[in-house]
Amino acid sequence: MFIKKYFDITNNSDNLEMRKDMSLINLSRARSLAYVTIILESILIISDVTANFLQIDARFKFDFYLFAYLIFILINIIFILFAEKLKQISTSDKFNIKTSENIIIVYMTLIMSWGSVMSLADQRLYGHLMVFMVNTITCSVIFITDNKKIAIPYLIAHPVIIIGLPFFQKSSDVLIGHYVNLSIFIVISFVSSRIIYLNYCREYRNKELLKKSHSMLEDIVKENKEINHKLEIANNQLKKLALVDELTGIANRRSFRNFIDLAYEALGKDNMNFSAIMIDIDFFKEYNDNYGHVEGDKVLIAVANEISSVVSNPLEFAARWGGEEFLYAAFNKSSKYVQNVAEEIKSKINNLKIPHKYSGADNFLSISVGVYTTDIHNISDVARIIEIADKMMYRAKESGRNRIIKKEEV
Repeated sequence: MFIKKYFDITNNSDNLEMRKDMSLINLSRARSLAYVTIILESILIISDVTANFLQIDARFKFDFYLFAYLIFILINIIFILFAEKLKQISTSDKFNIKTSENIIIVYMTLIMSWGSVMSLADQRLYGHLMVFMVNTITCSVIFITDNKKIAIPYLIAHPVIIIGLPFFQKSSDVLIGHYVNLSIFIVISFVSSRIIYLNYCREYRNKELLKKSHSMLEDIVKENKEINHKLEIANNQLKKLALVDELTGIANRRSFRNFIDLAYEALGKDNMNFSAIMIDIDFFKEYNDNYGHVEGDKVLIAVANEISSVVSNPLEFAARWGGEEFLYAAFNKSSKYVQNVAEEIKSKINNLKIPHKYSGADNFLSISVGVYTTDIHNISDVARIIEIADKMMYRAKESGRNRIIKKEEV
């Protein structure tokens, strides 16, 4: 399930807006890194010159290290110039995302390759891999890159040190230790970079979902300026408070409580009604036991997507209530409208045509639905309405499942 979620999220790498956002973040971080690197390399040059002047160690290759430090400073200066130019056009149509991504990858490759070369040179004097490790972990955790792009610096820089070590490190014991440490370190660095990228994709996707929610709100609240103002405030609060169910991606119970509080306040307290539709997947335990939990999770996700798709405005809400139960709720909708929504949900689930030969209700996956709509006088009435809709749902289950039962007003 983790692997499926990982690839579902990282498929967002085709999104141009996300790639641009990622490029600007990488450019900003890389500029800072370049300035810090220039300062550090300048200090190393001073140390290099001092060590050569004092003749501290005859094995110390003054000319090589001085040349390497100067080259590395030049690389960072060139990168800063490119980064500054891209920053100036970042808000215009001239900004080229692919060029920006390529520059970052080239920069990462040079940093990691330079670290490999310097660690090879250090074998004759120090015998450690510090420069390689510092450069690799720095690039892995600072820059946000997708799977294909991160592979480039790894596949170019790492073979340099892996292949080159036997030519520079003559001690077989030290060499074996180096290879063991390199194997562990490279895996840890790569996994760390993927976790950082995954978290970025998830956060970006959540921001996009919130933007779409805000757009839906704007279309509805034009009918009433007062409601428009209150719902805009409510939407901003929901952005901060709303939580989604981790498996299905739709709202959970906590989000529902926030929705009730904010919508009730925004609409005022006169002449309101509230509707609840409780939905339960028929014979879901049997499905899970026979088809497996992985397939069961897919069913929950598919059902959640169909239920959430019927939500058409900010006064409607869909949530995973728990286990295989889901809830649709709405303010100020007619009984007929809500009945049609219930029938639409049932039709959508039936149309999925998910085979379920262990169901006692149908050959395909089905749901039992309970519906109730009535006026409310205070916010505590919401819980009572949900409870009645839940009873109607259980009545539907007791009546043979795969049906809708509506509580009629007396």
